[in-house]
Amino acid sequence: MDVKIIIFTDLDGTLLDHHTYSHHDADEALSQVNKRKASLVLCSSKTKEEIEVYRKRLSNRDPFILENGGAIYIPKECKDLAGKFDHEDSDYFTIIIGTEYGKLVDAFDKIKRRTGVNAKGINEFTLDEVVQLTSLQKEEAVLAMKREYTLPFVVPGGAEEGEAIQKEILLSGFNFTEGANFKYLMGANDKGKAVRILVDIFKRNYPEEDIITVGIGDSLNDLPMLEAVDRPFLVKKVSGDYDDRIRVKNLGYADGIGPVGWNKVVLRLFNKKGFV
Repeated sequence: MDVKIIIFTDLDGTLLDHHTYSHHDADEALSQVNKRKASLVLCSSKTKEEIEVYRKRLSNRDPFILENGGAIYIPKECKDLAGKFDHEDSDYFTIIIGTEYGKLVDAFDKIKRRTGVNAKGINEFTLDEVVQLTSLQKEEAVLAMKREYTLPFVVPGGAEEGEAIQKEILLSGFNFTEGANFKYLMGANDKGKAVRILVDIFKRNYPEEDIITVGIGDSLNDLPMLEAVDRPFLVKKVSGDYDDRIRVKNLGYADGIGPVGWNKVVLRLFNKKGFV
């Protein structure tokens, strides 16, 4: 039986350097991904427009998952991935999982009033504030603010205030997670749910192939993705440590920060006897 490899990867702090947003340190492994014709699914907290920038830089033509599982976008050029979709335009078939951004903004305003915590959603940030917090260029920060299915926010206070907001989000029927720079208010979506939906589409369209899924991440918002794949891996954060909140069966630990660890993991997988 032929093997179909699907690599689901986070971007910020994983495939991309935390500070420079460069994938240079993973280029050797990325060339092997292309050579072996594995599918590389970008699974990020980034917006559609942000991910499209990196898909172009990577010459990536595979499906992608945006905003912590808010939606799955399948390029129309992926003619071998038929399925039932929520939306179609000239470029993509889309499966929508998350809650509309405007509803999240309204819910967050109510949550802040109920808790009395001085939290700040990305809708309240100026462009310069987003640039300062994320180290993005201005044109990239503009794209990062074009949210559809998640509301990134920060809590300037300490851990107690953060816990109060998180508790109220969950009590209000929404989901909560954390990434490299922001905490997130979301609907019923997470990366794992989106991964499972997309893997099912692959399996239905590749019934004669043995599908092996790999997941690579660094932060708490990657936990559901890592739980949903066959071979989960964690890279080191910029501090040089692993996120100790991530506990997954058979979790592998990449020996390197961000794209350095990513490169080592993928090269080792392709060189491992029996993987491909």
